[in-house]
Amino acid sequence: MPETVLPDPIALPAPVRDAHRSTARWAAERFLSVIRRISPAVVFDRWGQPVGIPAYGSPAFAALAPADPRREAALVTAAEAWRQQAEQAPEFIHARLRTDLVLGERARAVWVAEDEAAWKDLVRTVRAWSNHPTALELAEQRTRAAEAAHRPVSASPGWPPVAIPGQPGWHRHHRDDGRQADLPDTTTPELAESA
Repeated sequence: MPETVLPDPIALPAPVRDAHRSTARWAAERFLSVIRRISPAVVFDRWGQPVGIPAYGSPAFAALAPADPRREAALVTAAEAWRQQAEQAPEFIHARLRTDLVLGERARAVWVAEDEAAWKDLVRTVRAWSNHPTALELAEQRTRAAEAAHRPVSASPGWPPVAIPGQPGWHRHHRDDGRQADLPDTTTPELAESA
């Protein structure tokens, strides 16, 4: 089965569209002006249709006097019904369906393009964030940094003793046997007396 090729959309030209609208407006205004002249006043049924105006071409219509306003009301009603029916003709409906199909295909193509662009943007964002460390990795980095900052003080051979943080007056010495020794500082007289 060959693939269906959609035709260009068939849109009514602006003059035709305007003619339809102005004709419908004229018919409504003319009908209202005619039924105001009918005596006794026209009664409307529950659907808003006038009661007592015969259908165009019916025996009741033929029995009306030529100057009877109901005759003109029937003519205006029949003309407007014919215009509306012509709008609903199969060719007109087919043309509107073809137009809707074309416009639907265009809208779908735009939607697919927008969806593809949004998907690419999401992928780009996820890839950008994948290069950032996770919360667990950041916590591990902070733990390692804290452990590195709090490593124990050790004295080096050939260097003077190192003051021990948090223990004023105590120094860590490097002994000849390679071990570390914490001893009070005896270089100042106040500390020497307390030792």
